[in-house]
Amino acid sequence: MKILAAEQIREADAYTIKNEPIKSIDLMERAAAKCFDWIYENAPRLFDSKNTEEKDWLFNVIVGPGNNGGDGLVIARMLQRVGYDVEISYVKLTNKPSRDFTTNFAKLGKLKKAVVEISSEKEIIDYSPNTVIIDAIFGTGLNRPAEGIASSVIDKINESGATVVSIDLPSGMFSEDNSENNRNSIVRSDCLLTFQVPKLAFFLAESAPLIGELIILDIGLHSGFLNKVETNFHLLTDGNVAAMRSPRRVFDHKGTFGHALIIAGSEGKRGAAMMAVQGALRAGAGLVTLHTDKSGAILLHGYAPEAMVSVDPSDNGRLTELPNLKKYNSIAIGPGSGTADETAKALKLLIQNSHVPLLLDADALNILAENPTWLAFLPKGSILTPHPGEFARLIRDKKTHYQNIASQIELSRKYGIYILLKGGKSTLSLPDGQVLINNTGNPGMGTGGMGDVLTGIIAGLLASGYQPMQAAALGMYIHGRAADIALEKESVESLIATDVVKYLGRAFQSL
Repeated sequence: MKILAAEQIREADAYTIKNEPIKSIDLMERAAAKCFDWIYENAPRLFDSKNTEEKDWLFNVIVGPGNNGGDGLVIARMLQRVGYDVEISYVKLTNKPSRDFTTNFAKLGKLKKAVVEISSEKEIIDYSPNTVIIDAIFGTGLNRPAEGIASSVIDKINESGATVVSIDLPSGMFSEDNSENNRNSIVRSDCLLTFQVPKLAFFLAESAPLIGELIILDIGLHSGFLNKVETNFHLLTDGNVAAMRSPRRVFDHKGTFGHALIIAGSEGKRGAAMMAVQGALRAGAGLVTLHTDKSGAILLHGYAPEAMVSVDPSDNGRLTELPNLKKYNSIAIGPGSGTADETAKALKLLIQNSHVPLLLDADALNILAENPTWLAFLPKGSILTPHPGEFARLIRDKKTHYQNIASQIELSRKYGIYILLKGGKSTLSLPDGQVLINNTGNPGMGTGGMGDVLTGIIAGLLASGYQPMQAAALGMYIHGRAADIALEKESVESLIATDVVKYLGRAFQSL
């Protein structure tokens, strides 16, 4: 699914108005009707925690003077028409509201009596925690932090304890980069009803926590524009991930699904190797070999008897040498490998001699961060899977999430590699500058070993014949989906990495 910038969304509106054709006021009516339908259907859930009877349900619709406010007025009118009590707060930020706002204000009829105009601080009112607030002050047109009266009203909304449904964007939020925004002047939304396509801000660390449930409403913007418009950002969905899966045929065998080599584990970190191996096996590799130290080799057969082992000759619990690489279809290195000098030398040799794209994670990334010139020698199509801390070391700078994505794109383009930046909404940058955003997973994944399992999953998919982009995208999606399925039995507090391994089969079945 495409993720569009605010300007592209305005262009989509204009194209639809011209080519459908449809009047702008009618397009607003159609969009607001989609919001009303969702609110009406979900009203019992929205009021569920209020301990009020349906006859006492009250919607507070808070509007600004632009087209987002116009959407709010239409929603208010529709709610009143079906019998709900509605109050409207008009945050009057200008004496020249938009044309469509003015038209819809005139359509309120008797509902005008329920309008409270707020044009000064002293006119700001309190909102009851027993109500549902429809937030329609600002939409995608905002380009500077909310201030003055608008900021004060947003404070009242956030302090109210009411359930908040935001229209298109939480008021005060920019549609993309919010790193320079005032977080305290953004509505904290329980439900966000956004139009047609998601916005980048919904998936960034600086802004995503302000959004609760995300609902994307199809308001009928012209497919002729949406199909052709270009963007670097795409949200992964069940549909496009399912299309990446390769079918398995009757006469396929373990040789068909390739041989994955995982170079991992060292003194004190052998569990990482075990989890990576299990991930590779459950992701469908025909064969999996772990290259590890002697103690790790002994442990392996208890954790994964299906895997084979290549034993490093060292006696100090470190990885010092490489096995013969020729027979492997995919090679992953880093989980628990350590960063000893001997291990760094082995990684350098691997980069110089690998005949397949490499998958680098964890300690391999830390070694790479100390030797940044090695990036230029990575086989094309290699995959790096850093978490934010590892990525900061790699680029030698700590940046915002939005800035990190820009750095991701730059490195992927420069070196012809894939970078999977792990996080609450993991992002995968491609060598052509495109970015795929993952929307599976949950906060329970913030625990040790999750990245090791992901490394194994991607290594297994690469061995099976998937191209690097498909393996990384499918891998991170399935990884998160398995964690989501695990929450049917576990909690976000109790979830551990091996739970994800356990539910990988169901995750694949869900596509």
